[in-house]
Amino acid sequence: MTVLEGRLLTKSYDNTKIIEDICIDVKKGEMVSLLGVSGVGKTTLFNILSGLECPDSGDVFLNGECITGKSGKIGYMQQSDLLLPFKTVAENVMIPLVLKGCDKKEAKERALAILEEFSLKDCANMYPSKLSGGMRQRAALARTFLTGCEVLLLDEPFSALDALTRSKMQQWFKGVIKSKGASTVFITHDVDEAILLSDRIYILGGNVGRIESVTKVSLDNWDNTSEEFIKLKKQILEKVK
Repeated sequence: MTVLEGRLLTKSYDNTKIIEDICIDVKKGEMVSLLGVSGVGKTTLFNILSGLECPDSGDVFLNGECITGKSGKIGYMQQSDLLLPFKTVAENVMIPLVLKGCDKKEAKERALAILEEFSLKDCANMYPSKLSGGMRQRAALARTFLTGCEVLLLDEPFSALDALTRSKMQQWFKGVIKSKGASTVFITHDVDEAILLSDRIYILGGNVGRIESVTKVSLDNWDNTSEEFIKLKKQILEKVK
């Protein structure tokens, strides 16, 4: 069942076309990645899918309903964690609930519950400056979950982390997403990350961003030295180039 669909999305800035005729779909519970070089229009596409920007042409559908230009329908975690430094972790995480008019007491209880699930309950009263990079990303992801949206867009969620933390976060992230049955699209420049996390990989390319290929992924383990992994990585790298 298709949850999110973008149909023939085109966008220009200052008479320069950034993306053209992009078609993308995400099925229920699926993890999809967008892979491509810098400047190919991945973040522009996310801004359109999330409703922050309107396309010049084309439409976005959520469960068959047109949501083009309507924000708040899809959870969007941008590249920076955007945690407010003057609010505690719990106060940051409860922001989506407060903005929707939820009672502050109830919002805090729900924030504490998801922080416990993300192994962050002991950090609830700390300020973001006291957290490690991985903890900040988990807090930002917890806040995104509390939007209550069926589809999550994540813009390079692990790019600011060191290699060891990144690997741990990737495995943790995939487990959480699968357990919650969320439909997820994430941007990455890392081919290994795309293969390890995705059910399907969309590759954007060209002087004007277009979908150049869609690759289905079906790996049973996290061994990036396996023959299967190396073969798939080589195929994807050839498409990205």
